[in-house]
Parts: sequence; structure tokens; C-alpha cells
Amino acid sequence: MASIIDAFEESFHDHNAFIKFVIFAIPVYYCIDLFSKESMLFWPMSSIVFILLFGFLIKCTYNVRNGKNYVLPNFNIFAMLWSGIKGLVALGPIIAICSICAISLSKYLDNFFPDPNSMIVWNFIIWGLFASFMMTGYLSYARNFKIADAYNFKTIANSCVDVFVGVLFMIPQVAIVDAIIVAPITYMIWLFFGIPHPIAIFFWCMCFIFNLSLIGHYLAQLDYEAISDTDKENDNFI
Repeated sequence: MASIIDAFEESFHDHNAFIKFVIFAIPVYYCIDLFSKESMLFWPMSSIVFILLFGFLIKCTYNVRNGKNYVLPNFNIFAMLWSGIKGLVALGPIIAICSICAISLSKYLDNFFPDPNSMIVWNFIIWGLFASFMMTGYLSYARNFKIADAYNFKTIANSCVDVFVGVLFMIPQVAIVDAIIVAPITYMIWLFFGIPHPIAIFFWCMCFIFNLSLIGHYLAQLDYEAISDTDKENDNFI
């Protein structure tokens, strides 16, 4: 079973992990600063940072899934930007199609379920279903960076439920890790400097990068268990 503890230990103790968390937190902090100043540079800069961090996430998943002795990517920002661009190009269609289908289906069912509480349940089911398609496509692509793998409909159909359940279990585990780490340090910063404060904001940015490494690691474990095991079972059955 995918373990958030393994993800935590291997990400935290990775080579030059702290330095990488600091370096990749800088552009995130810069975007927050631009947003607070209502700068026109916020949107183009945030787009670049999003691509960078998406490449960071994909690289973490790729490294763990392929048995590398490290989790975090190297310091080559341009390589990560390129990985983010390729990932968005590869996964953009499945994300767009699933999002459109989920929105359309939600609007269609809204005509039959006027009760808001009922629609909350249905929206959760609908978005969970299509999100599982997107996540399975992401995991399949991150394994070898092959676009065709992201659209292997047999793999998506066989593994999407397991992936969805695994992601659901991941969310509270990441929240618990954040509560253990972020809350005490944030409290200390609040006592000495107050909140909001640049030190607190930069610390939160570092925690965000750390969370990306945790998620990337956990998703790689989930890929190995939910997708690879399913593929092996299908091959044995055949």
C-alpha cells in the first residue's frame, strides 16, 4: 500500500533537499508578492511558475516510479520547464475533454435533481469519476513520458477506480503531515514576527514545494500498485 511515511522520509532526506525546497520556493514567493502588489506581471509569471512546478511534480513521479535513488529533480530549471510544457501538451486534451464532460453532465443532471444537497453528491461522483481518468492518464504518462500511454483507454478503465481511492486516502495523509510540520512552526513565527510576515509566507512556499514532492512520490507508489499490478493481472489472465 502506498505510504505517505515513505514519501516523507525519502523526500525530506533526499540529496540537497532543503536547498531545492528553498530555490523552488523563490518563484512561488515572487508570484505571491506580485499578487499582493496587484502587478500586471502576476499572470504571465504565475503561468511560467505553474509550468515549472508541474514539471517538478512530473519529475518526482518519474524518478520514484523508475527506481531512481533520488526523488527530487536536479537544479536544471530549463529541463523542468520543458518537462512541464511537454506534460501539459500531452495531458491537456484529456484534462480538457474530462472537464468539459464533467461540467456538461453536471448541468444536465441539475435539471433532474433540483435539491442542492443531491447535486452535491452527484457532482462529487461525476468529478471524482472524470478526475480519476485524468489522474490515471497522468500516472501512465509520467512513467515513460510517452503521450500514447496517457490515452491507453484499457489501462484507464481498469485502474481509474483504484487510483481515485488511492488519491482520496492521500489527501488526509498529506493534511496530517502539514498539520504536524506547518502548524507548530507557523505558531512560532506568529509569536516572534506576527502573521502575515515575509518569513511566514516564504516558509509556506517551501512547504508547498515539499508537498509537491510528497504527492509526486505517493502517486508513483500508487502507479506501481494500482496500474502496474492491474496490467500484470490482465496479462496473466490473457
